[in-house]
Amino acid sequence: MKILRDHPLIRRLAPLLATKLLNGYLGACKVELAPHPEAKKLIDAGEPVLFSPWHCHLLCGLYYFRYVNRSSRPIVLMASPSRDGEFIAEITRQWGYLVFSGSRQKGGVQALQKIAVYLRQGHSGGLVADGSRGPALAAQKGVIFLAREGRVPILPVAVASTRKITFNTWDRFELPLPMHRLAVLVGEPLYVEPGDRGPLLEARRREFDTRLNLLFDQSRQFFSAKN
Repeated sequence: MKILRDHPLIRRLAPLLATKLLNGYLGACKVELAPHPEAKKLIDAGEPVLFSPWHCHLLCGLYYFRYVNRSSRPIVLMASPSRDGEFIAEITRQWGYLVFSGSRQKGGVQALQKIAVYLRQGHSGGLVADGSRGPALAAQKGVIFLAREGRVPILPVAVASTRKITFNTWDRFELPLPMHRLAVLVGEPLYVEPGDRGPLLEARRREFDTRLNLLFDQSRQFFSAKN
């Protein structure tokens, strides 16, 4: 089985097939955007921003960020250099993203620095707040560092769905069911100043952690509150 997975043809075709499947699956959901007024201003103006969800909402976030993005410049991402990370990277490249490889264990700082250059040039970016290995629902400093170096505000992101499957994984990964309602919640922008270092950077991280968890809680009640 491992030999089959490692076959060059399988490794080349699998992301193509997965992309087609996801396009049909997620494309069948009825989606709405629910942004904070200040976030909406930035999005409508095509300003560069840094989208950041929890890992459990990564799939839907990646699929729908490109529709939220009003700029003609592609969104820039960082993907894990692992086999699974590269598989996801190949899918997102087909969705039009620019992807750099890196993680906390291997090349993460260098990848963030490369992405920061693109952000300063006017691209938007995306980075999972709790990283590729967690702990879940706890913001890491990477997203704060990237916002500071890229000089862009962070937009917290959460996904609400009327019907979904929650997997028994470390992040409690969520997969919405097709043909059901889904909403992409975008929270109030968080600005990180160039001088935010040391304790100030940690304070920004805690503030972002609080904001994203509040938005996550709102996503749990989003559709029931509307009915």
